[in-house]
Amino acid sequence: MEFEVKNLSFGYGKKDVLRDVNFNIDDNEYLCLMGPNGSGKSTLMQIMSGFLKAKHGEVLFQGKPLNTWLADDLTKKTYHQKVGILFQNVDIQLFNSSVYEEVAFGPKQMELPAEVIAQRVNDCLALLGITSLKDRVPYHLSGGEKRKVALASVLALNPEVILLDEPLVGLTEASRLEFLQLFAKLHQSGKTLIMITHYYNQIKNYASDFLIFDENYQVIKRSAEEIRKNEHLLEQVQKF
Repeated sequence: MEFEVKNLSFGYGKKDVLRDVNFNIDDNEYLCLMGPNGSGKSTLMQIMSGFLKAKHGEVLFQGKPLNTWLADDLTKKTYHQKVGILFQNVDIQLFNSSVYEEVAFGPKQMELPAEVIAQRVNDCLALLGITSLKDRVPYHLSGGEKRKVALASVLALNPEVILLDEPLVGLTEASRLEFLQLFAKLHQSGKTLIMITHYYNQIKNYASDFLIFDENYQVIKRSAEEIRKNEHLLEQVQKF
């Protein structure tokens, strides 16, 4: 099991965003978080990525409390190698002078041998189809290209879990399909994917499970098959 979330609550000031949330995420799940804006999806992802701390309850990763993973620099570094995140605003992830250096940055922080770093970078650039961009300045690229570079930099660390915060927003229909096919390939290779999205009709044939949020702090987890067979749930997710 990758994640266990137990009685998790979080609020901003006096306003609750998450209240007594409970669910598990197994190895190699493809889990989609769906719900209206402001229902707590991004907050939950920020807690799971270690950027926010729960108000009550706890999150366990691979059987160990997240607070323990984040307690010191060494275990925190290990956690962020195991759990990568692609932000919705990828500009905050891009800060190197070239695409090649951007993708190489994480492996260099891991102090991997130079030949291993080069292999990882070249493999990730090829997987994303952006080898031709390796000498370009990241912040001069198009939105879709930037997202591919940011994803390549995440994949270069070879994480077991990838958190995806609305990765399909702002893309053309063709680019969305391209990313969905890539995510499917990553899932088939054994990665656990946790994605926030509003595009049920595009994701329904890929995701294995769904975490559904509503305005009343309720969060339920259902399999893709359960949603297909439940008219009420199907109608609900299609509205998001």
